Amino acid sequence: MTKTNDKKTAQQSYIEWNVDFSEPVTIKGGSLPYSDTPMVGVKRMMFERRGDEVARRATSCVRYAPGSEFKPHSHPGGEEYIVLDGTFSDQQGDFSQGWYVRNPVGSVHAPFTKDGCEIFVKLSQVPAEEEDYVYIDTNAATWTDIDKNHQQLQLWSSSVEDTTLHRFKEGYHSQSEEFQDVVEIFVLSGELSINGENYQHHSWLRLPAQSSLAIDVHKNSVIYRKVGTGEVRH
Repeated sequence: MTKTNDKKTAQQSYIEWNVDFSEPVTIKGGSLPYSDTPMVGVKRMMFERRGDEVARRATSCVRYAPGSEFKPHSHPGGEEYIVLDGTFSDQQGDFSQGWYVRNPVGSVHAPFTKDGCEIFVKLSQVPAEEEDYVYIDTNAATWTDIDKNHQQLQLWSSSVEDTTLHRFKEGYHSQSEEFQDVVEIFVLSGELSINGENYQHHSWLRLPAQSSLAIDVHKNSVIYRKVGTGEVRH
């Protein structure tokens, strides 16, 4: 049975939170609160976490109030994020809504925002041998047409993961597709059904290997999909 998390459970502990890849997890948009971080003006909605403030693995949405910032810090396990709203900035530049950024193991930055922003971010899930920085403006990138109602954009591909964005038009329907590895989905926008359950923006799902997915789209939607755990191998 799929496990659905509520607000009370989410606030109990960040030490071991949704880190068992053999268990399905579904979190519908709006079902979890944003909680304070050690930085003033920065809040997060936690989907999975292993470890405390120096996380050994984490997936979350992070909101920055206008004028807020994080102190300079490193990412021992790398970092990837998508800007959902506003403009997220650091020493590498300004990244507005739609940018995908992947920073390698050991990267350092001091993020901030002038007018406020929100990002979907994954920490400590980049293998040590992947040394490249990746910057993709998904608004300007060339998407691949899968059919008249489905486009795909490759964000990253390796032997341990396949990470893509998918655009679906209202009315899209897929046949059930089985995945041999763990599959993770985050809904950036729209409304769709996955295996008969409805999900809107800010919904997050992670299903174990050998799971099947069937998608029906009720409103134009964009989803992030990662196949493979991206576990760090040091």
